[in-house]
Amino acid sequence: MLKSFQARLILFILVLLALAQLGTALAVLSTLKEDNFKQGVNSIDVARKVFDFLLQDRAEELTKGVEILTSDFGFKQAVATQEIGTIRSALVNHGARIDADLSFLVSPKGKVITATTKVSTNTMIADLVLEARRSGGSSISTMMAFDNSSYQLVLVPIRAPNIIAWVGMAFSLDQLVAEQIKKVTGLDVSVVYETEGVHRLWGVSTLPAVDKDILFREVTNVAEILQVPKFSNNEKYLSLGVDLGAKNQWGILHLPYGSWLESYENTRNQLLLIFAGALALALLLGLVLARNMTQPIKRLVEYVNQISIGSSRIKAPEFSGEFGVLSHTMDVMQDAIANREEELTYRASHDSLTGLYNQSSVESYLKEQLPRQTGCLAIINVQRFKNINNMLGYDVGNVLMAKVAERLQAWGRDAQIVARMGSDKFLLIFEKEMVAADCDSLEAEFDREFEVETGSEIRLGISIGVLLFKHTTSSVNDVFRRIDIIESISKSAPKSYAFYEVGQDESHQRQLAIIRDLPDALESGQLFVVYQPKVGVAQGDCQEAEALVRWQHPELGFVPPDEFITLLEHAGCIQILTKWMLKTVLAQLKEWWQAGHEIRVAVNLSTYDLLDEELPDFVADALEAQNLSTRALALEVTESAVMEDRTKVINVLKALQLMKIHLAIDDFGTGQSSLAYLRELPVNEVKIDRAFIQHMDTDKGDAFIVKASIDLSHSLGFQVTAEGAENEAGVALLRDYHCDKIQGYFFSKPLLAKDFFQWRKDFHEAKA
Repeated sequence: MLKSFQARLILFILVLLALAQLGTALAVLSTLKEDNFKQGVNSIDVARKVFDFLLQDRAEELTKGVEILTSDFGFKQAVATQEIGTIRSALVNHGARIDADLSFLVSPKGKVITATTKVSTNTMIADLVLEARRSGGSSISTMMAFDNSSYQLVLVPIRAPNIIAWVGMAFSLDQLVAEQIKKVTGLDVSVVYETEGVHRLWGVSTLPAVDKDILFREVTNVAEILQVPKFSNNEKYLSLGVDLGAKNQWGILHLPYGSWLESYENTRNQLLLIFAGALALALLLGLVLARNMTQPIKRLVEYVNQISIGSSRIKAPEFSGEFGVLSHTMDVMQDAIANREEELTYRASHDSLTGLYNQSSVESYLKEQLPRQTGCLAIINVQRFKNINNMLGYDVGNVLMAKVAERLQAWGRDAQIVARMGSDKFLLIFEKEMVAADCDSLEAEFDREFEVETGSEIRLGISIGVLLFKHTTSSVNDVFRRIDIIESISKSAPKSYAFYEVGQDESHQRQLAIIRDLPDALESGQLFVVYQPKVGVAQGDCQEAEALVRWQHPELGFVPPDEFITLLEHAGCIQILTKWMLKTVLAQLKEWWQAGHEIRVAVNLSTYDLLDEELPDFVADALEAQNLSTRALALEVTESAVMEDRTKVINVLKALQLMKIHLAIDDFGTGQSSLAYLRELPVNEVKIDRAFIQHMDTDKGDAFIVKASIDLSHSLGFQVTAEGAENEAGVALLRDYHCDKIQGYFFSKPLLAKDFFQWRKDFHEAKA
């Protein structure tokens, strides 16, 4: 493949010249060939006319020769007296004198009286005689086919004074005649006849034997060449047919085409030599021209290559004309590229708002520094910065971030890196290790308020997370993960700063594993459901239970529900677990209800479940799939879940209540505004939190709160369940306070389905 401009330019010149010469050569050769053909056609057409003239002249001579015989008195007398012997002798003698091949005497009606050779053409002769009588009895000259041969026939009348007979003499078109015609015309002559539709050559032809055989195998229809001559396959002869006037008999004239072909080939060879010479000259001129034209381009290409590989400032080559303009443009482009590269490099490594290093620069720095044992990284997070943006606008927020950057730079003058990691996060890297006093000093810097353009002063709170380099590895990803961990811890730390400690990363990894393994755990049976009985105080029976989830992880062991449920809520995966719980519990309820035990089981819902407006439809479909009544299911929600998005949650609860699902408020008394909103909630039951139940037998304050909560709930029409009852004294107080249901370890811990069913059976039997 041609890649250089010089090679392509040379090729272009050669192709252009070759096309021009090829077009010229084709036009010349085409014209020459056409002209040669026309000359050949003219020559063979002249020869045909000569051929016709020779036959006509020969016919006149033959007619005169026969008329001598018909005018002889003795011959007339012999014809009149029908002396056949005398007539035949005269025909033979006279025919021999004028070289006739056939002589015969015909009656006035066309019947052959005698002939020198047996004649089988009586019908044709009779027709000729009849035609001659109609024309006045003049002599006849025509062509005749006899025994697959062509004859020139002459018929002359014998008058005494009327026509008493006709003398006919035929002259064969033999080899001698053909040679005579060839001498006059300069063309070869052949005579063909047709038998059963096939053209065959008989013994009359002036062609060489080899050419004769080849050419006449190619002639399949003489009619095709009667008007237009045709070449033989090797173009050695140009042949034209001649109609002899006899049935199935034709003559063919052959023009030797060798001289014309030789002239054409000589001209073609000369043109090829001229063509090759012109191409060679064009190649030489193209090389010289291309080298001269491409030299400036080569220098410019070298100049551009030096620019592309980042060479230091180099001077552009000097040219005149268009190349000079191009060279100057490239010189200007070099400066523009250098400026743009400098700007892009700066932007790639710096924050556009504050001018500090960005996260990409920090990553590059850490790749060079790790592993490292001295120094530390400090992540600073501006608290509630999102609220500031929402209240004051992003313009004010940007101004504040710029001033925060200035204050951090002033405080951390000895920092190796001061970087902005995100909208409200900054990172400082020190060669020394920070201590608590350094964190106090940095917090003190932010005790001073920030002044914004509106004249307002804003105080910003910060959290500080410190990661010592000795607690890092050689992995940049590990460093950032541990920075994220300590940043999260610092946000909730009492002093708003925290130092990374060994083991916190493993705790984080445990949390990631819990979130990651949940889908597989649901499918592999690692998670299972246990049921804790709810005992009815009035009847002393157990018709309800609370479903609780447990997780036995193959690597982490038993995972407490409080741990993995909180993580799944933060990760947004809790709805997967809730739907699995509902399906699992309803499948178990189906077995119990079909066996005649109408037990109601409560399932806990999280905040994120209650924000899902499609939850009622899912619950309805799940109940219908198991063919269960809505009385079989209860749903428990926490006060904090209700307060997350009160309007949306209440709408979801109302939809569930319309389905006649039993609803309960869980952990009552630990929420924020439970008493204010309790009367508005579409629930059926209140569950008092275990924090008030466990010690109510010894703590009068807890007992008072429990009694007040039970009375308040009853006054609002709610049932009350106390959870966390662990001793008999507490259970006795709950009975005295008229609590509806009690749940706790005093009666039973959470049990597997079969164990719960057995416990319930034993409990009822013991009460009976």
